Amino acid sequence: MSLLKPNLSAQLSEFIAQPAFPCAGAKTALTKDQVHVKQYDDLSCEMNNIDMLSDIYDFIHQFNMEKDIYSSLVFTFELPDVLNETVFDKLLWRKLQQLHEIDACINDWDENVADDPHHPNFSFSLGGCAFFIIGLHPAASRKSRRFSRPALVFNLHAQFEALKEQGKFTPLRDHIREQDAIFCGSENTLLDNHGESSEALQYSGKQQPKNWQCPFHAASN
Repeated sequence: MSLLKPNLSAQLSEFIAQPAFPCAGAKTALTKDQVHVKQYDDLSCEMNNIDMLSDIYDFIHQFNMEKDIYSSLVFTFELPDVLNETVFDKLLWRKLQQLHEIDACINDWDENVADDPHHPNFSFSLGGCAFFIIGLHPAASRKSRRFSRPALVFNLHAQFEALKEQGKFTPLRDHIREQDAIFCGSENTLLDNHGESSEALQYSGKQQPKNWQCPFHAASN
């Protein structure tokens, strides 16, 4: 068995660089060298939580809206290498819960978004900043999320707000959705506009049942 670690940063670049890959924002970030990849061992391991939070705080503190409007922070994980959508969904929310419980000791939730994952204005908050999160993994039903290893993509909500102010957000969003339907062979029924339904439904990529109860709970102040 090889002891060499896979170069997941290079694999992610190849994944995004596919000619038909639908996310124009990710392609722009890749072109501008603004896809910041942090490779970790195991998504299910709690020992990497502090280091992950440190990476998130660094991303926030170094972020410059003029230069980094398309920038993404991506955590890739070497393990588990075998999973399905249900397992990935559980691991994603377990990891977010763990990160939040540490972060909540020193940071408030972003006041611009709700902390209830069933609220239409929900967005995940770390370091006092709202993030939209996209899960990728090998068993994803959508081709656009089917990456070779588990990964979590963090995008600041402030980026979306800035694009809205510039009049770029809606055309970009609609273009991505159209291209995603072509790339995957069908429309993504999970997609909804922020404020119409909770974005928590979109994070893992798993189609949730109508009575789904998100396992995430914000820490009490």
